[in-house]
Amino acid sequence: MPSIEENKSYFDNNYNWTNRGDEWSAAWGGPSMQWYGTILPRIKSYIPTNRILEIACGYGRWTQFLKDLCKTLVVIDISGECIRACKQRFSECSHIEYHVNDGKTLDMISDSSVDFLFSFDSLVHAGESVMKAYICQLQRILSNTGVAFYSPF
Repeated sequence: MPSIEENKSYFDNNYNWTNRGDEWSAAWGGPSMQWYGTILPRIKSYIPTNRILEIACGYGRWTQFLKDLCKTLVVIDISGECIRACKQRFSECSHIEYHVNDGKTLDMISDSSVDFLFSFDSLVHAGESVMKAYICQLQRILSNTGVAFYSPF
């Protein structure tokens, strides 16, 4: 498994983002087909909600759907390139907060402030220590009724 530093370097400098990450949904017929056919049926009882956190947003493959399902959307990624791309892509959305993180910590997220955490098919290159680090912070950041939809693949 690549290290956090290797992943950051790869996605900041070497990955070809021409298709904005949509290529990872090609087998489903594209992001819309995957979202409406597979993801939304699993999460629809938890959204819309006040505050959603998306971990590893990439170029916004899932952000494009999540942004309309909350009052505040917080997106994080280890890649400054991905955050810059999302800021540009969703520049008309004043309710989105953007953060570059270190690949393990969620210190920028206030206690009990997240109603729905979303990370899907974005951490496939992350190791077990990254998964554990994020999961260990769920109790702190999730609201009393908060839910996490967290799938590395």
